[in-house]
Amino acid sequence: MAYKVFLHASIAILCLAGSLAAEQLRFDAVDEWRTWRLPLGIVELDDAGVIRPVKIRKDVDPVRDAAAFGGGVRAAGSNALAAARAIDGDRLTGWSPDLADDLDDWWIEIDLGRAVAARRVALTFLESAPPCALFDVLLSTGEPAIDVVGNPIEGSLVYRVKERFKENQRQQIALDLDPVRDPFVQFIRVEMLDCGSGAALAEVEVEAIGDNLSLDLAAKGGDLEIIVDIDGFGDAASFANSLPLADGRFSLWTENRRINRPVDVISRMTLDLGAVYWVDLVRIVGNFLSRPGQFRFNFDRYEVLTSDGSLAPNGTRIWHRQFAGKATTSNRQLGIANHHFAPIRTRYVRVEWVFWDAACAAACVGCGIVPPCQFWGGTRELQIFGEGHPQRVMLASPLIDLGGDKQVHAIRWRADAPAGTRVEVRSRTGNDLQMDITYHDKNGRVVTERKYNKLIPSFKGRIDTALSPGANWSPWSKLYLQPGEPFASPSPRQYAELDVALVSEQPDAGAALDWLEIDFGDPVAQEVVGEIFPVEVQPGERTEFAYYIRPQRVAGRGFDHLEVESSAPIEFVEVLVEGEVVEATAEPTEGGVAITLAAPVKSRQLVELRFAGTVFVDATRFDAFIAQGSADALLRQRVDVGDAYAEVASSTNAVRLPVGARLLANVAMGPLVLTPNGDGVNDALRVEFDLVNVLAARWIGLRIFDLAGRLVWVREEEGKAGGRVWVWDGRGSWGAQVTPG
Repeated sequence: MAYKVFLHASIAILCLAGSLAAEQLRFDAVDEWRTWRLPLGIVELDDAGVIRPVKIRKDVDPVRDAAAFGGGVRAAGSNALAAARAIDGDRLTGWSPDLADDLDDWWIEIDLGRAVAARRVALTFLESAPPCALFDVLLSTGEPAIDVVGNPIEGSLVYRVKERFKENQRQQIALDLDPVRDPFVQFIRVEMLDCGSGAALAEVEVEAIGDNLSLDLAAKGGDLEIIVDIDGFGDAASFANSLPLADGRFSLWTENRRINRPVDVISRMTLDLGAVYWVDLVRIVGNFLSRPGQFRFNFDRYEVLTSDGSLAPNGTRIWHRQFAGKATTSNRQLGIANHHFAPIRTRYVRVEWVFWDAACAAACVGCGIVPPCQFWGGTRELQIFGEGHPQRVMLASPLIDLGGDKQVHAIRWRADAPAGTRVEVRSRTGNDLQMDITYHDKNGRVVTERKYNKLIPSFKGRIDTALSPGANWSPWSKLYLQPGEPFASPSPRQYAELDVALVSEQPDAGAALDWLEIDFGDPVAQEVVGEIFPVEVQPGERTEFAYYIRPQRVAGRGFDHLEVESSAPIEFVEVLVEGEVVEATAEPTEGGVAITLAAPVKSRQLVELRFAGTVFVDATRFDAFIAQGSADALLRQRVDVGDAYAEVASSTNAVRLPVGARLLANVAMGPLVLTPNGDGVNDALRVEFDLVNVLAARWIGLRIFDLAGRLVWVREEEGKAGGRVWVWDGRGSWGAQVTPG
C-alpha cells in the first residue's frame, strides 16, 4: 500500500494514496517510522527500521560518543591530520607531534561535547616505542577567558586543572578526579614537552560516572521549566532561557530579580526527561567559579523530588522526596551537591528551594535595605543519572488519514520483547480535525493571540500551526497487548492515531519494535448505532435486556452476524428484526455471545437483541458488533453508542446500579437454627451473597461464633464482584463437629 507524507509548517498527516480497496498500512522502513514522533536519544532507529530503547550506562567513556554531542578533536598544533587517531579506540594507532615543528605546537585538544562528571582522565601511549617523558595534562570546564571589562573572549578556554608528568616511563598514566569535589570536564589538552622518535599518544580515555539524562531534552520530547516565586507573580521562564541549566555547557542559569517580602518566597526548577527511567542520582553543579563574597552553591533550604508521572486522585502529580534540608558547608565551598538514592522510576525531577528567607531577613538586624537572605539558585548544570533501559518510552504516530470512512479491523506488530518487557499499543479515531495556532514572543514564550498582536515586530516570535483531533474524537482505547487483537476504537472513521509504549519492568532488558501495520477495509455499514435497555438494574438480580441496533447504508446484501461482549455473563433469549422474531443461532464466546441470523439485516432495519444477565458492577458495558457472513472476529464492526430506537430513553451501552455505598447485596443464609449433630437436619449453614462494585480482587471473609462469642470457623478468599455461595458443614476450625449452641 502506497502512502505519502505532507508537511505544512508543523502539520503532519499521513495520507493514503492509491486504490480505495487498500486493506493495510504498514510502518516498517526508516522513512516510514520517521513520520512518527520518536524521542530520538531515548530510542534509536537503526538502518533496518527497528526501534530500540537506548540503554543508560554507568561508568562510561564519553570520548567514545563525543561526536554525537558535537565533540571530537577540537584542534591540534601539529600533525592535525593524525589527531583523530588519539580517540579512535584503537591502541595500535596514535597521534604524535611532528618533531620538526616548534615545541609550542606539540599539543592536542579533545572536546567531549558536553559537561561530564568524570572520575579519571587516562592517557595511553603506543607500546611500540618509549612514551613521552615530559608532558602536561590540562582540563577545562569550558570556561572562556575574559577581556579587561569582563566579557568572554569567543573561542578561548581557561584550563584551571594542570598536571605535569615528569620523567615518565609508563605507557599508561591517569589523572584522578572526584565528582564530589570536581564540577565537570569538557575539554582535555595534552601538551607534549619531550617525546622521542616513535612515541605517540594512542588513546585519550575518560572514566565518567554515567550517561547524563538531562542532556538534549528537546530532541527527546522532554522539557525544562523554572518558576521563580511559585505562590506569587512568578512566570515560567521559556525553555530557551532555562536551557543553561541542562545544556552540557559552562553556561549559568540564575535569577537576578530582588525580592523582599514578609513571607518566604519559593521557587522551583522541573526537568521532564521525556521518558520514565530508573534514576539514582541528582547532581547539582552550582556557580563553582563565583567571585569573592558570592555563594558557589546558591541554595540554602531546598528539596529534591522525583516523579514517574503518576497522578493522585486530585489530579496532581505524585512526588517522592529524595532530599529535604539545608545546604552544607561543603556544598557552599565547592558549589556541588550529589544526591544519591535507591533506583526509582522517574520521568520528572524537581528542585524546590527557598528563594527569599523571611525569617532570615527578620533576624538580620542592621543588614541594610537588602539583607543577605536571597538565594538565587544559580546553577551551571542539573545532571541526572541512572542505569538500564528506560522503564516506559512513548512513540506517537502522525494523524493517519484512511482516505474516507474505513473500518479498521486490527493492529499487528512484530517486536522482540524479552521477559520483563512488553509492547503496549492504543488507538483513537475521529472524523474531524481542528487547526491549533500557537503564538510565541521573541524569547520563545507562549503568549495569547491578543498579547502577540500588541507586541512590536521585533518582540514577536514564531507562529506555529498544527492540526489536532477535533471534539468528536474517541478517548484512547484500552491497551492492545498482543498483535492482531480486534480494533477497540470506534470505526468506521476517517482518521486515526496510535500510541506505542515500550515498557521494561527490569532495567536490564528492553523491547524492540520491528514493524507495525493497520488492517482496514470498507465498513459493513457506514453508520450503525445501538443502545441498551433498561439502563439501571438492581445488583445481583437476573435482568432481561434489549439491545437495539439500527444500521445505515449497509454494504452488499446486509449483515447476518451479531456479537455482544461484557464482563457480565450473557444468556441469549431471542432476536427481533422490525419487531418480528427471526431465526437465530447463538454460541457462547469467551466474553459474551455470538449470534448468526438466518436472513441478513438491511439498511435502517431495527434489530432488537434480547438477552438476560446479572450485573454486579456499576456502569457495566455491553459492547455490540456486526459482521457479514462467517466473518472472522477481527473483521467485525463495532456498534457506536447512539439513539437507535426513539421509544426508549437510553443512548448508552452501560448499565448502572443504584447509587449506594454498600458492597454486599442479596445476602441470605439458612437454616436460621443450626444443629450440627450429624442427623442430616440443619447440619450445615448456607450463605449466599453478591459482592458489588469490587473491580480488583479483595479479601472477603466469613466468621462464625457460638453463642458465647467464641470464634469457631473462618473462611477467607480473594474475590471480585459477583455472586457467591458458601457452605459451613458445622465443623470447627479444629476439624470436629461443634456442639449445639
